[in-house]
Amino acid sequence: MPKLMSGCLLAVALTVLAATTASCRGKPGDDCSDTPGSCSDQQSHLVCAQGKYVLETCKGKGGCTDDKALFCDNGLADVGDGCGHEGARACSTDGSKELRCRNRKFSVEWSCRGGCTLDASNNPKCTPTGEIGDACRPDSIVCDGAQKTQLACAEGKLSATRTCHGALGCKTEAGGGVRCDRTQAVEEEDCREEGTGACDSTRQSVLVCEGGHFHTRLHCLGPLGCELPGNYSVRCDKSLVEENEPCNEESAVSCSTSGKQVKCTGGKFVVDKTWAPKTTEACSNRYRVSFETEKFEAR
Repeated sequence: MPKLMSGCLLAVALTVLAATTASCRGKPGDDCSDTPGSCSDQQSHLVCAQGKYVLETCKGKGGCTDDKALFCDNGLADVGDGCGHEGARACSTDGSKELRCRNRKFSVEWSCRGGCTLDASNNPKCTPTGEIGDACRPDSIVCDGAQKTQLACAEGKLSATRTCHGALGCKTEAGGGVRCDRTQAVEEEDCREEGTGACDSTRQSVLVCEGGHFHTRLHCLGPLGCELPGNYSVRCDKSLVEENEPCNEESAVSCSTSGKQVKCTGGKFVVDKTWAPKTTEACSNRYRVSFETEKFEAR
């Protein structure tokens, strides 16, 4: 009759068996050719990615199950968690960020205004936002929390690239990227597109982008001041000007603050000597100068 195995020997045998099973399954970093069809534990399983095992986390409420077929709920994850599908998206477990799988690890895509939630298909729903210094996706652009500044990712951190002084501020677009309202600006503010214009904060002057900075170039003394008609443009009401004020549209006609008709002649508004008003006639010329504004970016 065979002797019964002692408790000590049984424990050793089970330990060896467990180690052998684990060895057969592999561990993160081992060479591989296919993905095992079982869970490592309730929140992870091994994935064969680019010839190496990666421990993919399954932190969603469905966890990791392998009753009939392997299922991993990786709709939730933490930064640095393993992932086997490049570009896969997840919400952070604290709900503040959207994550994306890069180089077999989840990293920050961006923070989410109002939090990151999962839709019925377990896909993240996130309105991108961020603050200066936040970790970010390479080449991404977002609005800051105050929705007044456009931020861009440089060397893994968000930094301010444009202020959005217009009434619409910085707005996240449904199709990606942000719309930064550049219809208003301040003196010496940085700008990108030479020759584009913006109204000042009082809506009485136009600033023009020259040499990478906004400078006040036109005063809009007409009753409409600096107008914002939409469609990426600003318009200066020059129906009222000072005599001898500089101008650049030769022969343009306007009215002086003293009520006389003036004409742009030789780069200045001078009294139009050909104007012969009737006794009760007042000067009432409509003259506008328009500029395009900087466009929004989608990325």
